[in-house]
Amino acid sequence: MFATFVIGLREGLEAALIVGIIAAFLKRQGRMSALRWVWTGVVAAVLICLSIGIALEVVSRELPQRQQEGLETVIGAVAVVMVTYMVVWMKQHSRDLKGQLEQAAGGALAQGSAMALAVMAFLAVLREGLETAVFLIAAFNASNSSGTAAIGALLGVLVSVALGYGIYRGGVRLNLSRFFRATGVVLALVAAGLVVTALHTAHEAGWLNIGQQQALDLSGVVAPGSVRSSLLTGVLGIQPKPVVIELVGWLLYLIPVLAIVLWPQNWPTPSRAAVARTALGAGVGLAVAAVVLAVTAPSASSYPAPPALQAVRAGAASPVLPAAQDHSARSGAATVRIRTVTGTSATVEVTWPGATAPTAARLNRADSDGTGSPGARRFDGPVSPIDLPSPALRPASLTAEQLAQANGGRLPLGVVVTGPSETIPVRYIDSATLSVTTTAAGDLTDAQQSSTTVAVASPDGRTVSLGAVAESSWRLTDETVAALTRHATDVDRAADRHRTLGVVLPWTLGALAVLAGATGGLLLWRRRRDVAAESTADAPASTDADDRAPHPVK
Repeated sequence: MFATFVIGLREGLEAALIVGIIAAFLKRQGRMSALRWVWTGVVAAVLICLSIGIALEVVSRELPQRQQEGLETVIGAVAVVMVTYMVVWMKQHSRDLKGQLEQAAGGALAQGSAMALAVMAFLAVLREGLETAVFLIAAFNASNSSGTAAIGALLGVLVSVALGYGIYRGGVRLNLSRFFRATGVVLALVAAGLVVTALHTAHEAGWLNIGQQQALDLSGVVAPGSVRSSLLTGVLGIQPKPVVIELVGWLLYLIPVLAIVLWPQNWPTPSRAAVARTALGAGVGLAVAAVVLAVTAPSASSYPAPPALQAVRAGAASPVLPAAQDHSARSGAATVRIRTVTGTSATVEVTWPGATAPTAARLNRADSDGTGSPGARRFDGPVSPIDLPSPALRPASLTAEQLAQANGGRLPLGVVVTGPSETIPVRYIDSATLSVTTTAAGDLTDAQQSSTTVAVASPDGRTVSLGAVAESSWRLTDETVAALTRHATDVDRAADRHRTLGVVLPWTLGALAVLAGATGGLLLWRRRRDVAAESTADAPASTDADDRAPHPVK
């Protein structure tokens, strides 16, 4: 809301100032009849801007998701260009804006053309209105609440109209230089946020795939759902987990634009040669700093080694197969290798204690991680059962009494017998499920496997499940799970240090070095070109007649 309020206030006040200056000049000249042409131009420009804004929004909503992301990228880029031009232009012309407008209006009146005044007002409002429409649509796309953003924009426009009318009437005196400097800083921050949003939507549209590694983790500062998060993300464009390209784009845009906005007007403007030398020196320094950071940063191989895995096995007692089941708990060393992890699946190999070969499986992402830990992901899938009774130890039939004991004291639904000693032919179905929990980066934090034998009868041709008659489960010990959690935290910290010191900062400094070097080189080239042009202009011109004139003999 605050960001759109500033946009509406700044853009609306610029248009109101231009129209107000023209209206005040006409009032002093006693030409109030020409005001109707001015208001005609204002109304026409407002209607055109509203139509364009509504059309862009309607087109955006009708497009498929990927095309929507592409259109949002284009709108965001156009908005950034517009607001940058507007901030720089107002920085250069805020002092003499009134004089220039009054001179243009006086020229139009001298020619007796009231239509020229209408065109002046129309173009002024049209320019500011188009900038506002594009900028607000981009801000709405980046905002979590379009309704709140719209209210902020409307309030900003209303306040700007009130201020413009007050300035026109002479009751409000506003230090325009300070006003445009303060709002310029806010708009630079908002535009930097739009740069981040445009880079993000460009990636979602499939246009930008470089620099997508996570640069920083600001979740502690930009907590999702908080008021602080709404302010930092909505106004400054700061994301909880920005990627490298977003951070680099944010810095590359914000630093030079803020320097332009905050440069005091009473300070002497540095010469082109001084700026060029400073830019080249800064580029060399930034390049050296980038190389030093890239060389001295901790490498990815410095991550801590994972802890040894210990597993424990438990077998559930069964009244149906007491002789066939080992109920004793066992433990030993286990191995869990995560081969690949994606957003929807994981490929793992697990070797439980005593196993002669690993169990390999492709697991699918579970609907819930089941741990409550941020970023945790759980993958489940069927695997081959282990530690279940062999077929030779499984009776071909069970008594009604055994079935009742296995089913909590009553016969399964659909089984009808004449007495407790009656036997029922059964068959057995084995199944097993492997569950693995990882962090968002794919580091293991837990693993367990459950195997079950279910007895099935087919009385009268119907298949009836008689319940589980044997169970066995392997899981990592609590101590191992705690050690894996600590290890995952250490790995995340080491990865953050490596990304920050070895990737993000060197790339950012390198990009700034290239920008500074290119700026310095361009300024030096332009200076030499201007010096050469001045030398050519100052050189005395010679003619063919001069060349043919005889020289006096001394």
